[in-house]
Amino acid sequence: MKSLRELQDTFQRGILAGDDAILAEVKDSAKEERKVLFGVYRNAYVARLAEIVGDDYEQLHAYLGDRVFARLVKAYIAANPSDRRSARWFGRHLPAFVRKSETYAKHREIAEIAELEKALADAFDGPDAEPLRIEALAAVAPEAWPSLVFVPHPTASRLTFSTNAADIWSALKSETAPPKPLHLPEPQAILVWRQEFMSRFRPLSPEEAMMWDEAAKGVRFGVLCEMVATFAGEDEAELRAASYLKGWVDMETLAGCQTA
Repeated sequence: MKSLRELQDTFQRGILAGDDAILAEVKDSAKEERKVLFGVYRNAYVARLAEIVGDDYEQLHAYLGDRVFARLVKAYIAANPSDRRSARWFGRHLPAFVRKSETYAKHREIAEIAELEKALADAFDGPDAEPLRIEALAAVAPEAWPSLVFVPHPTASRLTFSTNAADIWSALKSETAPPKPLHLPEPQAILVWRQEFMSRFRPLSPEEAMMWDEAAKGVRFGVLCEMVATFAGEDEAELRAASYLKGWVDMETLAGCQTA
């Protein structure tokens, strides 16, 4: 007789790997054969995983429709068996899966919608940190500003899209007809973060995206101003840099500053 642990392992292989060895431990009922009876567990497991992915990628589901999304999820589940105790992380590979899939890769907006949804979910679940306040910046001595470096909020992340996926997502979220997918003439920078218990995102201009990326690396504010001047001209470069900085503080995308 098998031990409980052995039965559990055999049962798990039957669910996850389709191993029929478990059928030897199952009895036929008066109405159904054991394979049909155990199939209820197999189907319920897959259905639950599909439900989890649907919850995580609600707008992608709306964009693709029920039938196409169901095919995508079925293929994803087959290629990515659950490997975490928490269901929260099961769908984390979906954007990469879509990018690599021959079926969906040519529709770049699909992967980017998935990336945006994942980033928003990650931001929501991200660690807490007190945001940098404008009062803290006001207390910085003028001579210290050139050496000031900034700490991004731990929920902040940067995406780069080649399509209008952000506009499509926004339309779907507001339950309006999404625009047709377009390949943008220039890449679109997207900043994702959490503010006041809500995940948010905002497109960045090329200049602001450049400044954010360098600030996130720990580049000092004085150098950032020089880079802004080089990027789009010296006229009012410091004002532009200061305006971007104030916007980040107002949006709570920074978690601190210090001199370096």
